[in-house]
Amino acid sequence: MRKRIEWIDIARGIAILFVIIGHSLGKYTTSYFTNLIFVFHMPIFFVLSGYLYKKKHKQKFLKSSYFNLIVPYIGTVLIAFLLYTFYRFHNNNIIAPSRIFSYKDLIVSSIYGIGSVATLPVVHYKIIGIGAIWFLLAFFIGTQLFNYVMLLPIPEHGLIIKGIIIVILAFFGMYMQTYVYLPWSINAALVAQVFFFAGYIFKKFNLLGYKGKIFLLFSILLWVATATIGMFGLDNVNFPNMYIGIIGGIASSYVVMRFSMFISSNYDNYFSKGVKAVLCFYGVESLSIFCFHLVDLDYIQIWPLIMSSCSKVMPYYGSIIVGILYRIIFVTIITLIVPHIPVLRSIYMHRRYRFRIDENRML
Repeated sequence: MRKRIEWIDIARGIAILFVIIGHSLGKYTTSYFTNLIFVFHMPIFFVLSGYLYKKKHKQKFLKSSYFNLIVPYIGTVLIAFLLYTFYRFHNNNIIAPSRIFSYKDLIVSSIYGIGSVATLPVVHYKIIGIGAIWFLLAFFIGTQLFNYVMLLPIPEHGLIIKGIIIVILAFFGMYMQTYVYLPWSINAALVAQVFFFAGYIFKKFNLLGYKGKIFLLFSILLWVATATIGMFGLDNVNFPNMYIGIIGGIASSYVVMRFSMFISSNYDNYFSKGVKAVLCFYGVESLSIFCFHLVDLDYIQIWPLIMSSCSKVMPYYGSIIVGILYRIIFVTIITLIVPHIPVLRSIYMHRRYRFRIDENRML
């Protein structure tokens, strides 16, 4: 198993926590603070992957990605079916759907695998988004495609040519989005090629080791400026100006990565070590947290009850804080339980708990 890099886990931990926060802001969802979160909280996962990229054997990489991304997606969909079935047989206000209200919609949504509601052209069929786990499909498609591009045998000016190919793919993803949301979040996977490539460039030219403050300050300004335009939606490739959105996503990811490196290399007192450990935990378990955060968002209705109850005794912002804490605690408890459940841990933590069956026969 590859040795983990602490600051990478810290960056992932920060990102996944802000994914939860960004989905739990209630009426503040349209605020500038939310825009700041959405600029970076999804792009950074792709940038970090690009930073860690090493050329991989196509078939082996496809196999490992299948178990690490597609199997958790399937597992989460099955949990959704179980919870929805429970609701159908035992109508209640705790375990209940919030977006999908029929088996047909759930099946279509699961198979099509996009993050937001979309209407297919020509047939005019409305597809309800699968929610947060769109990321798993986009990441699966995106990493495979990026690996194919980077393996292209282009000896002379190879990096420049590959960069041009990456830009063309991203442009195609943006262009196609104006007509149709492709299945399995392919639009987002295509746009994400730029984020993969940015991370790769960060590593290749040691841009994160650059000590000058001007570049960091410029990146912060780009992040802040991008957030003034609106909410960057990578899942549905939606932003008033996608070119600015992509630049802002790269700049904000750079800032968070530099911040994570700073945390990792400084402050070795008892409290800071605890903070690092907590952030690393969420970073390491970010994949399973994505999945169970979806379950909480779409099939568990405790957050609305908390908001309703707290709003009666405290200001709305206080209710939001309590609601965020609940959602973080929910995924934390589930993530701590999963390693003790044999089948579940192989689904969501496959790198550590592999299936005992012969995986070579599963592809």
